Amino acid sequence: MQIKTWRLSPTAFWMAVWFLIALAIRLSFLVSKPLWMDEVATTIFSLGNSSRSVPLDQVISLEQLLTPLRPRPEATVGSAIGYLMREDNHPPAYFALAHLWMNLFPAVQGVASPWAVRALPALLGALSVPAVYLAGWLGFRSVLAGQISAALMAVSPFGVAMAQEARHYGMATLMVSLGLVCFAVGAWSLYGADHKEPLTAPISPAFGLLWVGVNALAFATHYFTALAMMAQALVFVALAWHQGRSQPQVLWRRPWRRLYWVMLGTLASCLVWLPVLLNFYGSSQSSNLAIDLSQPMRWLDPIAQMLVGLIFMVITPITHAQGAIGIAAVVLSVLLLLPVLLWLVVRLIKARPLVSQSASGRFGLLVMGGFVLAAIALFFAVTYGLAMDITRGHRYNFVFHPGVMVLIGGLLAVYWSETPETSARIPFTPWRISGRRSVQAIWVAGLVSALFVVSNLAFAKYYAPAQFVRTVQAESTHPVLIGFPNPIETKPTVIGIEFLSIGWEIQRHFNPAAPESQWSVPPRFFIWALPSNPTVAPETKLADMLSTPPRPFDLWFLHINSDLSGYGCAQVNQASSGSHHYTHYLCTSP
Repeated sequence: MQIKTWRLSPTAFWMAVWFLIALAIRLSFLVSKPLWMDEVATTIFSLGNSSRSVPLDQVISLEQLLTPLRPRPEATVGSAIGYLMREDNHPPAYFALAHLWMNLFPAVQGVASPWAVRALPALLGALSVPAVYLAGWLGFRSVLAGQISAALMAVSPFGVAMAQEARHYGMATLMVSLGLVCFAVGAWSLYGADHKEPLTAPISPAFGLLWVGVNALAFATHYFTALAMMAQALVFVALAWHQGRSQPQVLWRRPWRRLYWVMLGTLASCLVWLPVLLNFYGSSQSSNLAIDLSQPMRWLDPIAQMLVGLIFMVITPITHAQGAIGIAAVVLSVLLLLPVLLWLVVRLIKARPLVSQSASGRFGLLVMGGFVLAAIALFFAVTYGLAMDITRGHRYNFVFHPGVMVLIGGLLAVYWSETPETSARIPFTPWRISGRRSVQAIWVAGLVSALFVVSNLAFAKYYAPAQFVRTVQAESTHPVLIGFPNPIETKPTVIGIEFLSIGWEIQRHFNPAAPESQWSVPPRFFIWALPSNPTVAPETKLADMLSTPPRPFDLWFLHINSDLSGYGCAQVNQASSGSHHYTHYLCTSP
């Protein structure tokens, strides 16, 4: 009797390799960087807590300040969603999942585990790698295109940076990637639909329901996934125009009719969120993207940011360094990676006619290239049409990031076979490099870039609360009181998350209970609430808080530059440390 041995197919083996590489990179040095304000908000609502559980308008201890970050046994998925919808401007799908995830991990020093809150998006970001493989394979009808797309996605520095944040972008990227898989299948169901006999079958009703479900979950993860769906719709409009101009009746055949149902189902799944979106419109959380287009130079910023964002999806040099050695490292990384970038651009341009030689390649370029171009056009339409710069900070590029990886993978796949057509001479040298070695060099450059990201040498955190805390410790001569003014609107408002990020950093690395903390006396805190319709004058509450601690004390007031001499506090200096803007006062006699 012959015993069958189980063997992993080469495709499955390499897919597992890319996934494991992606996961290992995204889990590397996961808690070495500080958790900034948006990550604090994500943690609060993932725990099923309210940001308003921190005491307001009173001097409190570090333990009291961190109340919203403490797990509660009685918290449920319902409380996570409820507090989120009342106080924040994000849809709830990720937070519901994160709440269940956080229940698997014990608290660390009484608060949420920083590793746990970042590990979930890291895992979801790694799962986008096999999803991108499917999108590349189905989009270009090429296993090789899918493999190269997945390999590039695994080491994408932008993808790594987004997946290492305790936010919903890891899940949003995964949902966009899965949406692209469905989009590829749907687009190919139209291939040849203008002929008498379609070359591919229409999508099944079951697949149509699956597609609507993916889109509905995507929108419930991040509202900007709607831009990805709109980009797909624009590609379908282009296909409809192409096929319908000669044979209008083709648009009523079964392949198109099935897609119409998917579009209607998707539209309905998005419109149910309209009351929620209207509730947040006009809040400070939805107005920080405003751009002043009255200044001509402002028109160039989104274009430059888009170009940089596209580059950072593939490679990035060191962008965060200090001192002479740091500057030298930045220059060296640019000198090493710039030729790779130029080489990549040249190879992509030359790949297009080679890919277009096959029917599947042409259609893949139309579908995936059309999606990327349509998404970028929508970004500019929002930026310039609504004066909301969604290119700023690059984070919203998750909308088309998987599509860019699929498109590059589909183009580079043509170079993998060793033929004279795919080799090229290295500029200014007599040597030639094969197409396969070109692809491998680009991947290695992406891997190096990803390592820059996890080492905090690129895509560095804007806020560095540890630097601010060291400044407070170095320049204070008396017990420390740290204050934070927090406007509270009638619209949903998350309270004190920048302040909480500082408190969390103190608890993690400057804990007053530790002998090496360098605090002579544990610091005290207060959040000064500034409601839009106060019942008691905020100045009265400020006077009460400043009269509570024994004098003298050092007051560090974030985002305030007021004359507090009437409260017995003289200004020492005003500056910024770790991107936290503060005014330092010395409070002596009342």
